Amino acid sequence: MPLKTLIITQEDCLYLPQFLDTVLGERRQNFVGITILPTLMPKQTWTSTALEHLSVYGPIQFLKQSIRYASRKALGVASGFIPIPGHFSVAAVAKSHQVPEVPTTSVNAASYHEKLRELGVDLVISINASQVFKTEILALPKLGCLNVHGALLPRYRGRLPSFWVLANGEKETGATVHFMNENLDDGPILLQEKVEITEEDTQDSLIRRTKSAGAQLIIQAIDRLEAGNVTTIPNDRDSATYFSFPTKEDGRRLRQQGRRFL
Repeated sequence: MPLKTLIITQEDCLYLPQFLDTVLGERRQNFVGITILPTLMPKQTWTSTALEHLSVYGPIQFLKQSIRYASRKALGVASGFIPIPGHFSVAAVAKSHQVPEVPTTSVNAASYHEKLRELGVDLVISINASQVFKTEILALPKLGCLNVHGALLPRYRGRLPSFWVLANGEKETGATVHFMNENLDDGPILLQEKVEITEEDTQDSLIRRTKSAGAQLIIQAIDRLEAGNVTTIPNDRDSATYFSFPTKEDGRRLRQQGRRFL
């Protein structure tokens, strides 16, 4: 019998639609719902977020990314009226695969937990969720909660690993699927896949490649859990490195290495 799985994510027009389409295309029978959280994390505003990115990316790269983002959003709106090839929002992909949305303002709300119990959720998958999961939701699904992280844990925990591996001159990165606990990117590792970093890679290309690897890992993870084949490896805290949002100086350091964001 298929595991009843729910995915918790955020709205996005650049990377998550393709990720979700890949996973649902292979394992639609598993998904009983999707929760799409607000894009901004608590205490963030669109203005503060834009200023953060402008500081790190610089005016030219920030303008290019802004135009790209606005174009994708416009295509998403237009696709509601005329057929346009491609996927431009998480909500549109979920709708195309007929996965019902399970709305909430907080993943830690008791009313939301009751909805998941009513659905009989066996497994929760987090991909770029913009809220912290507390004890109650982590313990709710029979098989726990999985997270997809765009780096090879235990190194590069935290935000924007695709940026930091380039800024630090790494030769490889990857994707990790791990069980979640109350600490960030800290639970036992179920699956990993390495991704080589080439001379041509940008932050954008690395995000796309690690998201693609992560989608395949989620498909494999569901297969393993359904077969009862659960073997994990430690997410060693002693070897862990953690990174937050980069500063203006970090962005300059990345550019000085000849790397680009797009």
